[in-house]
Amino acid sequence: MNLRPLLILPPLVLGVLGFVWMTRQGQPPVAEEPQATVAVRVMQVDPGRITPTAEGYGRVESAHRWSAVSEVEGRITRLAEGLAEGSFVDAGAVLVEVDRTDYDLAIRKTKANIAAAEAALAEIDRKEANTERNLEIEQRTLDVAQTEYDRVKSLVESGTSTQSALNSAEKVFFAQQNALTNVTNTLALYPAQRASAEATLAVRRAELAEAERALGKTTITAPFRGRVNALNVEADQFIRTGETLLTLDSAAAAEITAEFAPRAFRNLALASVGGQLPQGAMVDTSLLSGMMGEMGITAQVVLDLAGTHARYDARIMRLRGTLDSQTGTLGLVVQVDDPYLANGATERPPLNPGSFVTVVLSAPPIPDAIAVPRTALQLDDDGAAFVFLADADQRLEVRPVTVGPALGADVLITDGLSGGETLVLSVPSPSIPGIRLIPVTPGGDG
Repeated sequence: MNLRPLLILPPLVLGVLGFVWMTRQGQPPVAEEPQATVAVRVMQVDPGRITPTAEGYGRVESAHRWSAVSEVEGRITRLAEGLAEGSFVDAGAVLVEVDRTDYDLAIRKTKANIAAAEAALAEIDRKEANTERNLEIEQRTLDVAQTEYDRVKSLVESGTSTQSALNSAEKVFFAQQNALTNVTNTLALYPAQRASAEATLAVRRAELAEAERALGKTTITAPFRGRVNALNVEADQFIRTGETLLTLDSAAAAEITAEFAPRAFRNLALASVGGQLPQGAMVDTSLLSGMMGEMGITAQVVLDLAGTHARYDARIMRLRGTLDSQTGTLGLVVQVDDPYLANGATERPPLNPGSFVTVVLSAPPIPDAIAVPRTALQLDDDGAAFVFLADADQRLEVRPVTVGPALGADVLITDGLSGGETLVLSVPSPSIPGIRLIPVTPGGDG
C-alpha cells in the first residue's frame, strides 16, 4: 500500500493550527507614522534699552575757507616763514608782503598835490580879502566923485563955472562907477573859485586815501587761525590784481554734508516721539534741524582709520532742503569744533578735509523696548504684520504684531510681543501652525 501521499498532511495541519492561533491573538499592532519636524533658527525676545540711530555718509569740508586774492600788483618781497601747503598760521599773521615802493611814491605825490590845492585855496582867500578892501576904497572914491560932480553942476547952474568943467567931473564920476563895478564883479567870482579849489582839494585827499588803502593792501594777513590749503606763489614772484595767492581753511570748525535717506529722518523722529508723529511735522525742511534738537536727537561723526573708529561730537546745523536728483537722499550739515585738535587719550586723530566719514544721528534711548530683525517680520495677504514663534511645546505659532519705525536692521514692535517669547528667524517650510520645530540658536545648537 502506497502511503507517500499522506506525508503532506502533517505540515498542512500545522499551518492551519498556526493560522487559527494567530487569529485568536487579535490584529497585529499598526506602526505609528512619525510626525513631521522642521529645523528653524530662533532667538529669545528680550525687552531692553534701545537707542534709535540713523547713518549718513559724507566728506569733511572746512566750515570757512578764505582765499587771499591780490588787490594790487607788484613783486612779492616776503612770504611768512615756513608758509607751505598744510602749515598752520595764526590769526593776524603776515602771510604775504608786496613791494611798497610804487605805492609810497604815489602817496608822496598825492600829498604834494594836496599841498598845492591848499595853497591855491589860501591864495583865493587872500585875493578875496584884498578885493573886499579895494571895494571899500573904490566906494569912497565914488562918493568923492559924486560930491565933486554935484558941486560942479551947482556952479554951472549958478553961472560961476563952465560946461567943460562939468563934463570933466561927470567923466571922472562915470569912470569911478565903472571901477567899482569891476571890483564888485571880481569879488563875486571868488565863491565859485573857492568851490572849485575845495573840490580839487577833496579829490586830492580822496587820492591820498586811495593810495594809502592800496599801500595797506600790499600786506596780506590771516583773518583767522587756519591751515594753508593751497599756496600758489613764491617769493620774488610778480603778481597782478585778481590773482589768488593762497587759500586758508579755518581751524575752528569743519562741516560734513551727510546724505541720509528721507525715511531715516522719519523713523528717527517717530522713535523719539514714541511712534506717533504730530500732524504736519517734518514737512518744512528749514525747521527740521530745530525740531531734531527739540526731540533730543544728537549727532556724532565717525572716522574709520586703519581699522579704528574715531568719534567726534557734532552739532546739527541745517538741512540742504532739496533731494539729490540722482540718489534721492537729503543732505544734513553737521559741524565739528576744533577738527585738527588730536587727542591721544581718546585715539582721536585730526579730522582732515576730504576724509570720508559716517554721521550717526541718535535719538533719546527707549526703555523696555522690543525690536526684532526685519527679516523675521512677515506680512499676510492683507498686508498685516506677524511673526513666527516657537511655543512652550516647540510648535509653530503665528503671532500678529504692530510695527513701529525701522531702526537699522531691526524694527520696533509696539504691540504683540511682551518679552520672553522665542522668535523664529527663518521661515519654516511648511509654515503650518502647530508643526513641531527643532529650534537652532544662531551660533550654537538647538
